[in-house]
Amino acid sequence: MRRAAPSALCAAAVAAVGCTGPQVSSSLGLDEPVRIESGQFIAGDLPGIAPPPPPDGGDTADAGTGPNPQVTDVMIGNTGIQPGSAGIVLNGHATATTQAVAIRFAGMGSGYWVVPVGPPDPGDNNLPTWQCVADFGRDISPGFHDLLFSAIDGSGASGAQYDQPLCIDTLVPDNLNACVPKRKPPAAVLSLQWNAPVDLDLIVQEPSGAFVGGKIRAASGDGGAAAGSTPSAGDAVIDHDSNAACVIDNLDHEDLVWQSEPAHGTYGVWVDMFSACRQPGASFTVSLWRSEPRPDGGTLQLVEQQPPVGVGEMNASLANGGASHGFYVGGFVLR
Repeated sequence: MRRAAPSALCAAAVAAVGCTGPQVSSSLGLDEPVRIESGQFIAGDLPGIAPPPPPDGGDTADAGTGPNPQVTDVMIGNTGIQPGSAGIVLNGHATATTQAVAIRFAGMGSGYWVVPVGPPDPGDNNLPTWQCVADFGRDISPGFHDLLFSAIDGSGASGAQYDQPLCIDTLVPDNLNACVPKRKPPAAVLSLQWNAPVDLDLIVQEPSGAFVGGKIRAASGDGGAAAGSTPSAGDAVIDHDSNAACVIDNLDHEDLVWQSEPAHGTYGVWVDMFSACRQPGASFTVSLWRSEPRPDGGTLQLVEQQPPVGVGEMNASLANGGASHGFYVGGFVLR
């Protein structure tokens, strides 16, 4: 069995106060592809024995095989992760002597995170429980990646690593087509992305004249029509309202998604700063993605169209609480 560095045990609060080691990173792991909130970052390879390759291209080895200590199970609400996702809860159990759990992506990053175990679970043979909250980087390449878990006992020993495959999706929603090419992606996606924790909204006028996106707004003060959206003529849906009410989600993007082929014709695009959230402003890009055959002529994939529909900046003075459609950035034509 491979032993963890003393600094790992110090980070996990399972060794004497004041222990140190050369692996402790001064970078705090801020650039890692996965970041564990309230975890200690340790530079270097993950402790423990790497899982064997899956037999005949099947699933990885069953949990519970190999030497102890080890993580026995990992629970996560959704194994499809969008880049930039934050606040993802991971939890599970480990064998009886485990005092800390170490976590990192296989083949990515420069180190691992350590969290102490929690109380034993009387419903599962009093095995130690563990839990953490993970934030994922925006630059992880789409596809399957293995998130590895290693248990550490009081002597620093680590047994078999646990392998949890995760599907990292594209930054724009593609129905997990990046991991399962047989799954058909949306026919089109219009994506708004920005660079600061503000509340921006994407608003689109379809060829029918209908407006899609934005927030529900009251009627204008002069008695005119409300500035809000009217129902889409097709199946266009905004996937989420990033930073709504200045509850910062660190995604800083939202997408208008057409699962089926959108209506042909001319589309107009606006970006509205609903609230600056105490920021001076933000730069943004609006891009159109279309479903196209892969280069090998196989299944479909989303491809970003060039040039972008619009690029611009908005300062805090333009925040209007939804009183108007905001800033007109341009249009595009679908044929």
